[in-house]
Amino acid sequence: MGVWGTAIFSDDNAADLRDDYRTLIGDGLSGPEATDRLLKTWMPSSEKDPDMATVFWLALAVTQWKCGRLEDRVKQEAIRVIEDGSALRLWRGGPLERKRAAVLEAAEKQLESPQPSPRKIAKVFRSTCDWEPGELIAYRLRSGSFIILQVIDLHHDAGGTSPNCEIFDWEGTELPAPEIFERLPMRAQIPLVFAKSPAPAGPPRPPCYRLMICQASKRELPQERVIRMNAKAPIQHPPKPRNVVNPTLVSIWRWLDRDLERHYGWR
Repeated sequence: MGVWGTAIFSDDNAADLRDDYRTLIGDGLSGPEATDRLLKTWMPSSEKDPDMATVFWLALAVTQWKCGRLEDRVKQEAIRVIEDGSALRLWRGGPLERKRAAVLEAAEKQLESPQPSPRKIAKVFRSTCDWEPGELIAYRLRSGSFIILQVIDLHHDAGGTSPNCEIFDWEGTELPAPEIFERLPMRAQIPLVFAKSPAPAGPPRPPCYRLMICQASKRELPQERVIRMNAKAPIQHPPKPRNVVNPTLVSIWRWLDRDLERHYGWR
């Protein structure tokens, strides 16, 4: 559990739980339905992990209050972990005990006070991508020339689905026949050199090729500059097992031109 302060949400798990609750409400679940889903997902147990249970009830209660959806069952558990000392246990005897106690006192007063009216929670955008491994995607640079990306695989996480790509070492003003990409090499990223940083010891690092392009909003994808070529080519650098380091540069569509120039030398 990553904790960096005494505040309720100065905790990785608390912050994640807050985001999960808001996401579920944004997806259209009622407050009780979202709570039931979180109970199944997080499965807090005061017997197995009392500290995690404390984080769960406090974070959920404060989040629900701020959203105008505080449930009695959640409020009761949050008040209980404050009053029985569970929420102060990790700070007892330490230099931050008094500060944490003040945070908990303020949280209890908040939970006992009238909550605001229910707030509308916007649906969280999740990116989608139906590109297929091996597929060739043309991208038009700001100069007007095209480069060709190849989809290596698709990355799935809470933010949706994003393509992992490599880029052929080719640039042209007209789209070529897809067959030429069966024998063209991939373009490696330019190693970034920082003047004040000494060169790393040991053998040189192998070249990096992979680029994940994420989409942060519906309008971000530049449809007029992206062309699916309806063709595939053999993948030169297949995805590696999860336990093998496979460096990937992560970008988003609105930063892609900048990152192509900085890391690949394309303008």
